[in-house]
Amino acid sequence: MNVMDDRYAAIDADFLARFPGGFQDPDWQTLARRHKSYAKAEALCQSELTRAKLDTALASGKLADATHACRQIISLATTVSTFEKIAFRNYMDNRDLNLPFVQALRDVLHDFGPDSFAAYVDTLAMARMDPKANAAKWPIVSCFLACFDPQLHVCIKPTTVKKVAARLGVDIHYQSKPNYECYEAVQRMVLDFRSRSMVAADVGNTLAQAVMYCAV
Repeated sequence: MNVMDDRYAAIDADFLARFPGGFQDPDWQTLARRHKSYAKAEALCQSELTRAKLDTALASGKLADATHACRQIISLATTVSTFEKIAFRNYMDNRDLNLPFVQALRDVLHDFGPDSFAAYVDTLAMARMDPKANAAKWPIVSCFLACFDPQLHVCIKPTTVKKVAARLGVDIHYQSKPNYECYEAVQRMVLDFRSRSMVAADVGNTLAQAVMYCAV
C-alpha cells in the first residue's frame, strides 16, 4: 500500500465511522433525501440535453425547450447555491446570450476538451459586468457536465474540493475562474479515489465526491 492508498483508505474509514452502514445507513439515507432533487436534475439533463436535441434546437433556432431545461436543472441542483442560481437566472434572462450559451453547452457536453471547455466558460462570463449575472462560477460550470455524465464528469464546489485536495496532497491547480487544467485535475482525483476506494468503487462520481466531502 502506497501513500495515496493510505490517504484514500483514511477517507473510507472516516466515512464509515460517520455512517457505519455505508450507503444503507439511516443517517446517510436522511442526508441523501435532502438532495433527492439532484437526481431529477440528472434525469432532466440526460433526457433534454442530448446531442440530437441540442443540434435540432440550434439548427431551427428554437431554443426555448433547451433553455427552459437548463433553468430547471440549475434550480434543482443542490450543488448550486441560491446566489449562483440567481446569477444563472439573470444570465439566461439576457436573451441575446441564449444562442451562444446553447451552442457552447452543446459543444462541451458532446465534444468535451480544452477548447470547448474554455469557450463554454467564456460564454458563461459574457454578462460578468453585472455581478448579479456572472454565471461563470465553478458550481454552475460543472453542474451540467456532472449531471449529464456522472460516471465521467465531476461537480466542483471550490471550498470543499480544495479541502479534499489538501488532505490528499493533490495539486488541482485551482483558480477562481473555471479552467480546464483544474477541472481535469479534480476529475483525475475523483476517478483515482473511486479506483482505490472500498466504499465508492461501484458508484458514480457524484456519490464518490459525497464520500470524499464527508471527510473534510
